[in-house]
Amino acid sequence: MFEIKKLPSYVAEFFGSKGIDMSSAVITMQSDMGRDSVYKDVYIVLTENTLAYAEGSVVVADRSGGTFIEKEFIVYEKEKLEELKVESMISSGAVVGKYDGTDTLIFNFSNTYRHEANSFCRMYGELKKDGKINEEKAKKDLESENFCPKCHLRYPDPSRKVCPKCMDKAKLIKRLMGFFVKYKGYMLLIMLTFLLSGGLTVLSPYVSNKVFYDDVLTEGGKMFGQIGIVIAMIVGVRIISMGVSMINGIISSRVAAKVVYDLKKTIFDAIRRLSLGFFTNRQTGGLMTQVNSDATTIYWFFCDGFPYLVTSVIQLVVVMTMMLFLNPKLTLYTFLTVPFFFLSYRLVFRLFSKLHARSYSRRRSFNSLISDVLTGVRVVKSFSREEAEIKRFEKSNRNLRDATINIGTTRNLIFPAIGFMLKIGTFLVWGIGGWSVIKGEGEMTYGILMQFIAYMDLVYSPLDFLADVSNWWAECLNSMQRLFEISDAVPEVREKEEPVVLDEVKGDVEFRNVSFAYEENRKVIDSVSFNVEAGSTLGIVGHTGAGKSTLANLLTRLYDPADGDVFIDGVNLKDISFSQLHDMIAIVSQETYLFRGTILDNIRYAKPDATYEEVVRAAKIASAHQFIIKYPDGYQTLVGWGHKDLSGGERQRVSIARAILKNPKILILDEATAAMDTQTERQIQEALNLITKDRTTIIIAHRLSTLREADKLIVVENGKVVESGTAKELLKAEGVYYKLYKLQAEALKTVGIEE
Repeated sequence: MFEIKKLPSYVAEFFGSKGIDMSSAVITMQSDMGRDSVYKDVYIVLTENTLAYAEGSVVVADRSGGTFIEKEFIVYEKEKLEELKVESMISSGAVVGKYDGTDTLIFNFSNTYRHEANSFCRMYGELKKDGKINEEKAKKDLESENFCPKCHLRYPDPSRKVCPKCMDKAKLIKRLMGFFVKYKGYMLLIMLTFLLSGGLTVLSPYVSNKVFYDDVLTEGGKMFGQIGIVIAMIVGVRIISMGVSMINGIISSRVAAKVVYDLKKTIFDAIRRLSLGFFTNRQTGGLMTQVNSDATTIYWFFCDGFPYLVTSVIQLVVVMTMMLFLNPKLTLYTFLTVPFFFLSYRLVFRLFSKLHARSYSRRRSFNSLISDVLTGVRVVKSFSREEAEIKRFEKSNRNLRDATINIGTTRNLIFPAIGFMLKIGTFLVWGIGGWSVIKGEGEMTYGILMQFIAYMDLVYSPLDFLADVSNWWAECLNSMQRLFEISDAVPEVREKEEPVVLDEVKGDVEFRNVSFAYEENRKVIDSVSFNVEAGSTLGIVGHTGAGKSTLANLLTRLYDPADGDVFIDGVNLKDISFSQLHDMIAIVSQETYLFRGTILDNIRYAKPDATYEEVVRAAKIASAHQFIIKYPDGYQTLVGWGHKDLSGGERQRVSIARAILKNPKILILDEATAAMDTQTERQIQEALNLITKDRTTIIIAHRLSTLREADKLIVVENGKVVESGTAKELLKAEGVYYKLYKLQAEALKTVGIEE
């Protein structure tokens, strides 16, 4: 039996009570989402003859046992259940299959169990095909994906292969310190202020207690009656100490700000070089939280926390030395509870590390939700989904609130208790020291006792801060780890160390047995092969979701194929330098995006050194000039967030002008005229016909009329090329293309248009 997830004994007993022979179990696994998409305890058992599904709740569970309360129980006969597959959604998914010839939902899951669900389907396929499971391969696959190889605990966030228990904290600190090296002059000055501040901290109690009580107020003292001089000394020490603290704070703030600036710059540079695949499973709000919030957390720690931490350590060492010099016996009583404090400190650090990791995860989800709703507000209002989004918001906001409350409640329960335990020694010192003064034992005087008590407070204050800083430091470490995770991420698409630079680009394109999948077990492109001769035009047609746009993504090398290769002029795409590849190819996508700025800057984005005349010429070809000059500011019209909002067709024409300005050797038009009316489309089509001459052009379109002039067509269906040839040849074949053409022709006839 292969246990993707080992079933608790009480769950195994439940299946046994339902007539499932657990001795013949082949695969067991767990999920976390019921058939109604509500979070529940879900268990699946595959035996030699059946697949059993149970959902419900565990009402009592501890190390000795528990009770499973059934909500739903289903048994499928294995021989009637065909190949299983995963249907993925944004934050969840479902395992589906054909049962007795009917599409059937087997079980749901959240992203936490996505990989387990894929493994379950893969193993079920092996079992149906070969009659057995490659357990060694399956085990290695599962452990390498979801479990820490060192401690074998599951990663808290499956999308981040980071174990909070095993992450190298010393390495993180060392890496961050590397950002401070360039400011070593400032750091030296900060250390000097730390030392000076520590010395003044020790001097102040001596003057205000020992000197004041024993030398000034006591008759026969060295400075008896000279109160003004001593007060002046006390004020002077306090002023100097305040000045040193101000200098330290100003320098620390400047250095922390500079380091965070450098850190953000490093992270943004890492984001720039990462492949598109890195962003596929990450939401904008989540990345913004990492770059912004995490960097701010680090800034405030090193601006406020770190200086006080260093000052506290120096103060602790110096004051302890003075206390031992004054009275070793009382010093022992002072530190009687300190070992228990440090033990508690270690436990608290671990606890808050987990709490902040959970809080961050919920804060990231909350920010992502806000980003999604604000970006898609038009869709929300169009479908009257305001109430549903409010419920989503309330749930996410409530989760974040609960995590924040949990941290605050834990902090206010633990820290006062630790503080009280730490200061138990105070009561002993007051009692024993006071008794010594009364009895006149040893050299203990009232002034020395008050000096010692002042030092004792100076010891407890840093130790108390160390307990509080564990909370802060845990959050800072989590932030550092997340930022360095982005910095360390290796792009999936990488340039060859010594890339090939073509002397002359002709524009021959060839796909050779190319396969690709955005997610495991879900091929979008499956063994596709075709070629486009230099200067010719290839049209790609097919149903929505067939994989047409993915072919464009592979040619522009936004992704690399899982299998097979793409060639330009006979050279593998992976061998060509990025700069030359991007210079030779331009794409006009159905998803247009304009940056915040002027229309001129947006068109010139493809060629920053283009003249104004070149931009206007490209805009005229793209039929964009006519609407641009109607605006009061013309090409200087500001667009993007907070400025002029162009229509979908206008944005598309600006995007086409951008591609035309680049003057590429290979032009890809991915539904480039989809957002335009028929008249504008014809105008642009005529213009495109001119610029596609002697240029390799790949046109992806639903409207077959736009592909009339194509030299060759390929029809993509379910990720495969099912037909290829000229439009006339494909019509004669009466295959998939013929059916698509016929459907569009009939649709045009219904509105009185003959094709």
